[in-house]
Amino acid sequence: MPIRYLVLILLGLPLYAAAQTDSLLQSASWLEEGTDYRLVLTPDETFQQDYGRADRRAGRYLLGRYTTDDDSQELTLSVDYFLGKSRIPGRYRRGQDFYLPYRIDTLTADRLVLVDLISKEVRRFTATPPEIEDDPVQRRTPLPELSELKLPDGWGG
Repeated sequence: MPIRYLVLILLGLPLYAAAQTDSLLQSASWLEEGTDYRLVLTPDETFQQDYGRADRRAGRYLLGRYTTDDDSQELTLSVDYFLGKSRIPGRYRRGQDFYLPYRIDTLTADRLVLVDLISKEVRRFTATPPEIEDDPVQRRTPLPELSELKLPDGWGG
């Protein structure tokens, strides 16, 4: 094997490892242990955290973008200030936005363990099949039945 092919292979290994991490992160809906929080990471580098129906605080969904570092050891969730101000502590704020940095401690097809780099808290997730609600495009408020709509007199009603 010529040396140039060996060099190309060695240079491509970090990219291959990063692609594996991203595809594992995106392969499932991650259910956090001890809660009904669901974390979904998409191929277009967006994420959503669903706090579940039982959580009555402002905003059921936390939406934002995520990035992994070059060697796929760290995951950073970034959230716009106005979306995160009621959910995210101020210690995560840099400038106008929030950045939640995690070290990926464990990542397998059925388990994800993240260590918060600021608070040192550990978050453990189990892979679950994606649900229809995991896709924001499919998540809609039901429309009222047409029989419930009443037009004023003179408007054909």
